[in-house]
Amino acid sequence: MDYIFAAAKRSDTPEILKLYQRLIGTRGCNWYGDCPNRERVEHDIDDDSLYVVTDKKYNIIAVAALEQDTDADTQAWQSKNPCYLCRLGVSNDHQENDIAGLLIRKMASIARRQGHDGMRVLTDKKNEPAIKLYEHCGFIRCDETLRHGTDFFCYELLLQSRVSQASGNDSHKR
Repeated sequence: MDYIFAAAKRSDTPEILKLYQRLIGTRGCNWYGDCPNRERVEHDIDDDSLYVVTDKKYNIIAVAALEQDTDADTQAWQSKNPCYLCRLGVSNDHQENDIAGLLIRKMASIARRQGHDGMRVLTDKKNEPAIKLYEHCGFIRCDETLRHGTDFFCYELLLQSRVSQASGNDSHKR
């Protein structure tokens, strides 16, 4: 099946909120009540940091945000100009289709274009599917932290710029 990746629009807000709400209480999801809420979603959209994956019928099946700031402070981070992958959610009907992997690859590409050298994420230590996903996508576990009463692993994906990748590829050809 073909999927469409795009920046979220204000008109997507109700469908994004429904997706987030459907994920609350599912395995690995530590969201609760109205978190993420309308205000957060609209802020992410207005900040051009929220992205969606839709099916051919334009139904939103996945969503994620890139943020500049986070409250996770650790000396173990390697990147100097990172962004943070947040509020990633995939519809239960599509979790076995590598939609999360597709979304992460697209988000990494955007982060790279924006000049970031790393993409960081926190994941609940009990969230085995997310841990497996991030490690499969090349994230490295750097540290642990306690936030909002939850124990998290700190993961980081180091991003090479296109220039670095190109010169790295050239050196292998010699």
